[in-house]
Amino acid sequence: MASAGSSGGELAAALYDACYAQFEPDQLLNQHDLFGLDVIPKNDLSTLLQVTQSLVDQKLFRTHQVQGGRLAWKLISREDAEKLQNLSADESLVFNVIHSVARQGIWVRLIQSRTNLHKSILDRCLKSLEGKNYIKSVHNVKFPTRKMYMLSGLAPSEEVTGGAWFTDGVLDANFISSVAGFIEYTVSRKSWYEVPGDRGRSKRLKTATGKADIKTEPAEKAYIPFPAHYAHYPTVQMITSAVNGSGITPVRLGEDRIVQLLQMLCFDKKLVSLNNGTSYKSTKNPDIVKANQARKPLAEGEEIPPGQGLGKNGMTESPCGPCPSFRLCSPGGAISPETCEYFDPWMEKVLGF
Repeated sequence: MASAGSSGGELAAALYDACYAQFEPDQLLNQHDLFGLDVIPKNDLSTLLQVTQSLVDQKLFRTHQVQGGRLAWKLISREDAEKLQNLSADESLVFNVIHSVARQGIWVRLIQSRTNLHKSILDRCLKSLEGKNYIKSVHNVKFPTRKMYMLSGLAPSEEVTGGAWFTDGVLDANFISSVAGFIEYTVSRKSWYEVPGDRGRSKRLKTATGKADIKTEPAEKAYIPFPAHYAHYPTVQMITSAVNGSGITPVRLGEDRIVQLLQMLCFDKKLVSLNNGTSYKSTKNPDIVKANQARKPLAEGEEIPPGQGLGKNGMTESPCGPCPSFRLCSPGGAISPETCEYFDPWMEKVLGF
């Protein structure tokens, strides 16, 4: 315990060193925390307030007001304190506001409202702080038109940058598509059972020399779905591990990011969620998934040729399948195929006649 005769400067230094050794940098400290360090003689409140005010003046403590109007303090590193000591009063005020938001960043208008500085003074302070490399401007993907600032030594949070799906503040559609395609194919391979096929058909061909040659064509793959009680569909953890181990992503993706893509694929009806989203299965077998992914996208203005994409179930492809009035539709009725405004355009566009 420091002696009662210790000077204010010695007490302040001793209290700061004790706080630095005992508490985390971001922890709010109240008077009970400071008295518990056994530095202030006789736990005298007036002495404590004098010492903390000295540390605040030296920029080693930052004052905060907590619930109930009580005072609390937060540690400032000596390196940051040296920066603050070289700032003007207005610059110090702006720096403290930006410091308070940590990695979230703060809009310049909010800085002005919290500091109550004139715009010209605020602009001069921001320019000075940015020139000293104390702060930096950041681009927020949620508010792209807002000018925001944060401390230069911090990395923006994912809420600001958008996370792995954004590059330089722009949504990376190609990256999302490649990862989603890998996930769909990976899930598809574990969602269907490949039926062992025949060895293939043999054909007798006549060669240029007149001799017969036998050519064996490879057998076509066949897939069947697993039975209803099958319980080994890939889980979120398995899919996440497969993506991070594939090398297709330069950053490690967490399960929360993979779940976002899985939900997107479910909305596109490429995957089906099972067991409340803990595992997934594919609606298409691996060969179909691979063929769809290999198909070149249509150029701008290009239309699908008539008949292409027509499957085996005309009911789901025609306007009749999703029609809410299907049960009321009948020839000669108020709602009928003859008067349907959707049927003829579909026939012309898809079937080509």
